[in-house]
Amino acid sequence: MSKINEVHTVCHAVADANLTAYTYTEIYGGPTGCTITVNGYDIDMGGSSSIFVAINTVSNGAGCYVLGVKKDVVNGSPYLGSISI
Repeated sequence: MSKINEVHTVCHAVADANLTAYTYTEIYGGPTGCTITVNGYDIDMGGSSSIFVAINTVSNGAGCYVLGVKKDVVNGSPYLGSISI
């Protein structure tokens, strides 16, 4: 999934990622870079680099961040806010 000018509503450190509540679509390598395991594959991220990918599983990656949107959006775009039921 590659998008230009994607707008994210959340940015979490990998250790704080919550794949139940959020859909993450971008990995940011942080200021110094890191090695992160995404969907079972190790990815070496350079400092200040980012890639767009559908993230189903994530681990390791100290110093990396994942960006995405909240899943429980009922009406409208997840980029404009959400309503929890």
